[in-house]
Amino acid sequence: DLSLYGRAGCFQNNCKLTDKFQATSPAVCARACSLMEECTHWTFGLQGGVQRCFMRKSDEARELLQGFVSGSEACVPPPIRPAFASLKVAESRELVKCDKGRGTEDCPDTLAAIKTWILAITYLRQATENRVDENTMHHVRQIGIDSENVVDSITGEYRPGDNDFNRVVYNNRLIFNSLKDWLEQHPTMELDENDPSLPLPLRTGALCNPESCY
Repeated sequence: DLSLYGRAGCFQNNCKLTDKFQATSPAVCARACSLMEECTHWTFGLQGGVQRCFMRKSDEARELLQGFVSGSEACVPPPIRPAFASLKVAESRELVKCDKGRGTEDCPDTLAAIKTWILAITYLRQATENRVDENTMHHVRQIGIDSENVVDSITGEYRPGDNDFNRVVYNNRLIFNSLKDWLEQHPTMELDENDPSLPLPLRTGALCNPESCY
């Protein structure tokens, strides 16, 4: 599942079941590969007029191609600290504006907001797995499922009502607020707004865009 890193340029247009995705920097490829269990090598280059990342299980059958760069899973930017990142994204400037509800002037792009919430929840799952009680973990998993369902409804034939979006955002914020003190006890990290391997909400406080959070 590479939908966190890209939502375009994937195999059969399904970024939840793919070994490639559209990207703007090889640093994104490196970070994605380092977090995938089966990925050992990555490649970045132009295919069909679009820059893409390619995830690989080995370096067999490798060949020299002009304009492409590649590396192993060990060639990776400094790791993202999930507890810090989850709270940083959840409290990012543009996402907080969407707490007011769907369709407001402060939150015109519902899909971008929910995708940003999914990024925050992804980091939250990483931070809480095997570190909190099962009831809390259940709520963390559930807000992730509910947020994904809103994305599916927005991009499908059914269009969610205001209450669907507002309910999910309310529940997401509730869980993050309840865990805020715990998350703040974890180490922080330096963020460079010019680092393309960091997602937009972490770098600039902006929402994810339609294609990717990067």
